[in-house]
Amino acid sequence: MSGTTRFKEFIKENMWVFLVLFCLILINIINQLSMGETSGYFWKNVLWHLIGLVLFCLFVIFFDYRKVPLGFVWIVYFLMVLLLIVLALFKKRWLVIGALSIQPTEFLKIILLYLLSLYINKKKELKLENSETIFLLGVILLPLIFILPVDLDYAFIIGTIFFSFLLFFGFPKRLLVGLVIFSLTLFIILTPIMWNKLKPHQKGRIYGYLDPEKYYKTWGYQLSQSLIAIGSGGIKGQGLKKGWSTRLGYLPAKNTDLAFSVFAEAFGLFGTTIFLILYGYLLYWGLMISMKAKDLLGKALSLGIVLIFMWQAFFNIGGASGLLPMTSIPQPFLSYGGSITIATYLFLSILFNIAFKKVFFK
Repeated sequence: MSGTTRFKEFIKENMWVFLVLFCLILINIINQLSMGETSGYFWKNVLWHLIGLVLFCLFVIFFDYRKVPLGFVWIVYFLMVLLLIVLALFKKRWLVIGALSIQPTEFLKIILLYLLSLYINKKKELKLENSETIFLLGVILLPLIFILPVDLDYAFIIGTIFFSFLLFFGFPKRLLVGLVIFSLTLFIILTPIMWNKLKPHQKGRIYGYLDPEKYYKTWGYQLSQSLIAIGSGGIKGQGLKKGWSTRLGYLPAKNTDLAFSVFAEAFGLFGTTIFLILYGYLLYWGLMISMKAKDLLGKALSLGIVLIFMWQAFFNIGGASGLLPMTSIPQPFLSYGGSITIATYLFLSILFNIAFKKVFFK
């Protein structure tokens, strides 16, 4: 049976999740269309999806997640660290190559996930020793040291993602308690120093989060406009391209950070509920793949992808709705961006490849 034939059979076996994925992609395209931007901007978003879909199909059919050598991932990891060092020296978040802008932190998540998963897979058991856990924490923290000065949001969220990931794989209890006590003590001692080191816009986000009404014209402007957009959507929404905050340009970062607010304004509680149900179903399906995977590597990779998607939604939607401080984290299937779109499709290709191999190569 050819790879294409196997893929067709696989689609039949997982018709619901493919339908969910199609709906999420369609939602992203419609949401970017509702921004009221130029047609060129809209078609760039469509192009990124087409590239991502091609990569997705190729990886699901011809890629084998089990055949990625650990040595190769280590090489890619250290190359990424070197790139992050260079970007930190120039105080840049993006790697600009001609007209192409790449955000390396999006692809760092893929590298870290594979590196940690391959390391755990070598153990053949869900139990980490103290020395192994400290080593893996060091692997996570090394690139974050160089991300921290230029992108505090991403450094914190990537750290949260992979720390929670390690908790599922036998994190030593004594070490965990020790780390919590040490972290709290360090936080209390260093908070005054860290506060003075924060940039004005980073302090402003905290001011705006704690008292958005007082700072609604300055530091709380982004949050205030986000809440206005979400609230004005009501139950049914104002309709495609009819949202006042979006259409009149009051809502900042509408294509990326606050894409959820745009969607809520256009389609209201009804539309956002549908989006969250679809997104939640994709996470649920990924979790089922992790539980049913025949090998530890498949379990680790699929669980990691679910955690990455979950935490990104938690911080993005939480920030847009005022439940959390505002961040610059995009929301998969709502936000625009070449790096986030391609990284999302790569994560999905790994997840679907695990399911594909589980079905046909038991």
